[in-house]
Amino acid sequence: MLNVSEKDYVFQYAYVPEHITDYVTAISGGEPFLIKNYLCYNSKGYLIFIGYPLKGAFEKVKMKEALDEAVGQFRPDQIALIAPVIPKLQYSCNKDVSDSYYRLDLANLHMNQKSRNMIKHSSRELSCEKRQGLGDEHKQLISEFLNTHKVDEDTQRLFERIPEYISSVPTAVVFEARDKNGRLIAFDIAEFGSKEYAFYMFNFRSRERYAAGASDLLLHELIKAAQKEGKSFINLGLGINKGIVFFKNKWGGVPFLDYKSCNYNLSNSRIHSLFKFLEVKL
Repeated sequence: MLNVSEKDYVFQYAYVPEHITDYVTAISGGEPFLIKNYLCYNSKGYLIFIGYPLKGAFEKVKMKEALDEAVGQFRPDQIALIAPVIPKLQYSCNKDVSDSYYRLDLANLHMNQKSRNMIKHSSRELSCEKRQGLGDEHKQLISEFLNTHKVDEDTQRLFERIPEYISSVPTAVVFEARDKNGRLIAFDIAEFGSKEYAFYMFNFRSRERYAAGASDLLLHELIKAAQKEGKSFINLGLGINKGIVFFKNKWGGVPFLDYKSCNYNLSNSRIHSLFKFLEVKL
């Protein structure tokens, strides 16, 4: 569990979404801990380890030391590790992903003329509002996304817990776009729980009520809110696919951190068996 000074430290230096402890806690149910400048979340035998140091440059050896300490302290059955580089561990990775985080530098923001024209056009057709919670319309768009996209079980569970995240985390903000009839066309979820960064967390659009430029208009509103709050950057999240990368590049987003993830099952590993043996002996 984090004390008050540790929470302030995390706020000062958070730069990836997984550093936002309220978000990860709401989504995963894990309790946050700070170990050697690294965050991890422990929940009933499941450890989420964030291999991005809060302060200073990434060093694989130091991350490995912190991970080993976390494994020794919490004795997990499973580990989910994300980091710029995955170190060689005593146990094998059974699910791996490679991507990059994209970042928008608000001090050097340049909107091209095409985007300006798109926003100008969409703002005539749509109105944007900022709100704190999700209504039934928003939940329907999340369900629509899950029904029309093939996602893995982890993503399914994450999206299903978004309403709980929004209702329990005060730094989460919803930006919504509605048409002239008041119908919800699209919405973004942003996170402002860091001193330097805002985070572009989720985007949902209605397939039935599609409106060109809705996502651009929402991101434009998010950018204005981040600038108003004195943020220096927006972490736009991962690339995911070519369409999402194109959208982020169009706004000036560039990859700034490598992203690697691995899931490990320790229940049958030698190191886990040794831990259990020592616990019994003690």
